[in-house]
Amino acid sequence: MSYTFLNQQDKLSSLLGDSNTGTDSMFPSAQRVKEINRGEWRFSVDALNLKEYATGTISSSQLALPSDWIQTHCLIVNNVVITNDREVSLKDYERYYNWGGSDPYYYIWEFSGTKYIKFFGSGIDGQTYLLYYFKKPTTELSATTDVSLHPEEYREASVYYAASELMKQISKHAQANEFINQYAYFVQMAREKEAKSYIDKEYPRPDFGDVHPQNTTDTQGTGW
Repeated sequence: MSYTFLNQQDKLSSLLGDSNTGTDSMFPSAQRVKEINRGEWRFSVDALNLKEYATGTISSSQLALPSDWIQTHCLIVNNVVITNDREVSLKDYERYYNWGGSDPYYYIWEFSGTKYIKFFGSGIDGQTYLLYYFKKPTTELSATTDVSLHPEEYREASVYYAASELMKQISKHAQANEFINQYAYFVQMAREKEAKSYIDKEYPRPDFGDVHPQNTTDTQGTGW
């Protein structure tokens, strides 16, 4: 059983009460396709249900984030988890740019359209990273046989999103609200299901000024 892009388009026609997808239609096929694809992207951002993994070695003290990256779940460098407590504000740059420790600090910024993780630390180049992240679709659905990246039980979500956007364009706000509420139901359902599929918990770490909780050497204050 597969819910294809054709099924999504048929569902949208049903919600709109209009199966005419020609250029003379109030909602031509190209417009419907675009709105469904917008819904596919929007759902991945709102539900955070598409998970991905990347690995490699750090070069030039930076790491280019994948083009499908939405949000980092966990970043590991040289077998040390550095997510959250090692991420710093760019406005604190002067406090960290000279950091000489082996466990890096980092910030995220965009350069010429590409987002990078920029690291502060000694000997960071060549170290192995593991990036666990939530992703978004980067290729639009086009052929009728194309299949959404989202699990089948959520593939109607982008259709309801598209229907809401199209109804707003013709000022049918009551119907638009009805459709977006259904979309929100899918988002909630996906978030609740995903929350049960993995443990998202950070255990307390002793504050020794070092990210290794097993290291009892007092290194408080070093590096600045």
